[in-house]
Amino acid sequence: MRANIEYVIIACCTYKRPLMLAETIKSLLKINFPENIKTEILIVDNDSEQSAKDTVIKFQQNSDIKIHYALEKDSGLANVRNKALNCSIELGATHILFIDDDEVAEKDWLVNHIEFYNSRNDISVSSGPTYKKFDKQYPKYIVDNNFFKKPTTKKTGQYRKTCASGNVFFSLDIVKDNNLYFSKDFNYLGGEDMNFFNRVTEKGYKIGWNDTAVNYELIDDKRANVKWLLNRAYFNGYASAVVKFQSSTSFVKRFFYIATRFFTAIFNLLITIFLIFGGFTVGLNALCLALKNIGKLAGAVNMKPVQYYQKT
Repeated sequence: MRANIEYVIIACCTYKRPLMLAETIKSLLKINFPENIKTEILIVDNDSEQSAKDTVIKFQQNSDIKIHYALEKDSGLANVRNKALNCSIELGATHILFIDDDEVAEKDWLVNHIEFYNSRNDISVSSGPTYKKFDKQYPKYIVDNNFFKKPTTKKTGQYRKTCASGNVFFSLDIVKDNNLYFSKDFNYLGGEDMNFFNRVTEKGYKIGWNDTAVNYELIDDKRANVKWLLNRAYFNGYASAVVKFQSSTSFVKRFFYIATRFFTAIFNLLITIFLIFGGFTVGLNALCLALKNIGKLAGAVNMKPVQYYQKT
């Protein structure tokens, strides 16, 4: 039986992004809050130098909504997310809603998660879309890259096997009842969210796609460039393969996957050569797809998380 929604923590994990974090908090303080549900904000700083603390203090002094600050000195995506889970449990929250420190929320983001969750007794996790919002005008080949397109074609209410952690609402009973946390194997690769929610569904919980609970990822120069897109494509593929086969013992499935990724990657690379004549936008999308499949191939062969994010 699911716990009633009585106390929600909106959790934001951050690392050396005080300016972006400020925009995130600003957006959270403008959303609609349900009158009968206690709601507070938790900022978990993964920087040992506490670069987010001054930003949080400024908002704490001028906000009617309580904002908590916590420090996780051990670097890593899983470490900081687990700190958010544990802090929320210690505070007595019944549910948690994650948002990233480079995202902003729509006004009805929270209430739409709650309404969807309450309307579906079969759903234990509400997963919402994160659309991209550019900070300025960029070339067409950047704006029209598939990575920046709509996150899924699923319709509201459809089940998902896994989901991302930048826009997700769920009961903390999932954590407490199963001692279920983000895997430290993915601290510096990414994919810790895919792995976590894979294990959530393996426990029998249902993840529902909620197209009404929208937030936006802020895209700046650091991401709106070809090098970042190519790196992200490869490591997204790598992480997805490691997540897929980390707990699998089927050699046949893995062998078949490796074979198909190998031939798919070669086909993608050949197609890229021809598509580049259709314009740089089309060619870049094709090259990103090829690198994603090369990443999947490498991840399935190696089966070990590698470093993509910084450890400092």
